[in-house]
Order: sequence, then C-alpha cells, then structure tokens
Amino acid sequence: MNMSEQELHQLFTSASMGHVAYRAWADKARHERRFNIARLFDALCEARGARAMRAFFAVDGVGVTARNVDQALNGEEPQAVAMQRITGTSERSRELLGRAAQAIAEGRDLLANELGDLYVCTTCGETREGTLIGACPICDTVPEAHKQFLVIEAMGTLGPHAIMHALEHSEATLRAMMHDLDESILVCPGNDNAPSLKEVLGHLNDMNLVFCERVRLILDTNNPELPSAHPPRLNAAVHYRNRDINAILEAFHESRRDCLLSLRGLTSAAWHRPATHVSYGHINLLHQGNWMVHHERTHLVEMAQQRHDLLVSCGKAQLDANRPDLIGERLNEGE
Repeated sequence: MNMSEQELHQLFTSASMGHVAYRAWADKARHERRFNIARLFDALCEARGARAMRAFFAVDGVGVTARNVDQALNGEEPQAVAMQRITGTSERSRELLGRAAQAIAEGRDLLANELGDLYVCTTCGETREGTLIGACPICDTVPEAHKQFLVIEAMGTLGPHAIMHALEHSEATLRAMMHDLDESILVCPGNDNAPSLKEVLGHLNDMNLVFCERVRLILDTNNPELPSAHPPRLNAAVHYRNRDINAILEAFHESRRDCLLSLRGLTSAAWHRPATHVSYGHINLLHQGNWMVHHERTHLVEMAQQRHDLLVSCGKAQLDANRPDLIGERLNEGE
C-alpha cells in the first residue's frame, strides 16, 4: 500500500513515540521482576522502531553523512501531523499484550508456556512467536535479519567471563560506597521513603544466598526444578537497619566468596547445565548468572544515586564531589 508523505510523517511520529513508550515500560517491568513481560515490551519496542525507521527513510530523512550531520546540527523540523495510536497498533501486538494484562490481573509475570520466543523483522517490524521459519510474510525479509527475544535470554546475554567479572567486583564497590558514611546516613530512608542503604545492602546479601543455593542445585542435580517462590523482597530486609554495617559487609563477603568458589573454573558445559523454572521454562546456569548480575547492578546504581542525594541533603556533598564511577567498566554481552 502506497502512503502519502503526510501519512508517512504521521507513521514516523507515532511509531517513534511508541518505541520510546515500550522501552520505558520494559525498564519498569524489569524493575518489578516481570522479566517475560519486559521481554514482550522489548520485542514490541523493536517492532515500532523498525516501522519508524522505514517511514523515516521513505520521507528522505536519511541522506549522505554530510547532510545528516547538517540536519542534526540544525534540527529536524517537526511535521504538523495528526497523531495515530502509538502502541497496540496491530492485532498481533494487542493479542500479546492481552496475555500480559491477564497475568498482571493475577498478580504475576507471564509464564514460559504463555509467551514463547519472539522474533521481530528488522525491516518492517512484523512480530512472530515460536519457531522462526521462512522469510517475513509482510516484506519478505530473510529469517537471518530478524531480531530475537528468546525466553532463555530474558535475564540478559552475558557470558561466563562477564558474569564472573561483575560478581567479583561487587564487594569492592559496596565497600567503597559505604566506607565514609556515618550511621545517620546509612539508616536514612531514600526518596519517597525508599529503603535505607543498609537495608539494600542486606537485601543484596539475601539475594546472594538464594543465588548460591540455586548454583549448587543446578551443578549437583540433573535438571532440577527451581523453587517457584520469589526470592526475598527488599521490604523484608528492614531488620538490617539495626545491624552493624561492618557485620553486613562481612556477611556479604562470606556468601559471595562461597558463591565464587562454586563458579570459578567451570567449563562451558557446566555453565549450560539445564534447570526448569515455572516462569522461564528450560533455563541454565548462565540464565541465573545473568539474573543475579542484572539485579545487583540495578541496585548498585540506585544506591550510588541515593548516597549522592543523602550527602547533598545533609550538606556533605563534598564527600561525593571528586568520586569516580564506583561500578566501573560496563559489561559487554556475550563475554
């Protein structure tokens, strides 16, 4: 179907806004531990992005790099176009989102048998579920040019080296973050009455214990079924407010040391040992390692911001004035 320039600008505008909306919703879903719903939003984000890109090319929005730089410096002039619906724009996306809505109504994430592997055509944004067979039915793009959003990769795609690197450096990051803070700051709630730094540190220790248990279960048992119950919630760590900060750090040190001893030197086959989880289906140790790293790094970033905000509010901003990035180098997928 041929579209007018006005319709193409309209599609570009609405698809671009839908792309941003889905991306923001995916981040929020991960924060709420709804990783399959986040994976669905990621796929729909990719689909809207592909449609926006196609429309942008069609209205001659992309030229030689010299022209593109000139347009970037001068600013693209917005087209005055009537808005279309920006999300849930296809029957397929509405059907997938309907499954997510049902899961949310039941207070849970989508289960592995409720959302299969997703594949998005990078040319037109057509989304398919299950096994990818044949070219795109809409634009004839080959399967190799589709982006995949697999169940087993819902937590991330870091390899053993990157997972170990992250887990080995967390303790140093936490100690650096805490070392010059007095008790009044360590127990002070964050913005919107968020848990204190002590509580978040205790929560990370609780999560590490759960991860260690799962590591041993996967390594010592053939295809174990991992407990379906959620790991300990952050609000369960309130008792850490009354514990000495050095004691909490030492507890984290010991649990992390034990965990690293179990993981260090594992073969590729060991990292790929299978397990079963009610929400994620057939997974492996890499899946759980990605889960742990994602969870931990999310909290480390939040803790760094909370530390900074508390120091500013109590007139001690100078303690953070020349502080480097405590988390350090970012991790590359597949390492």
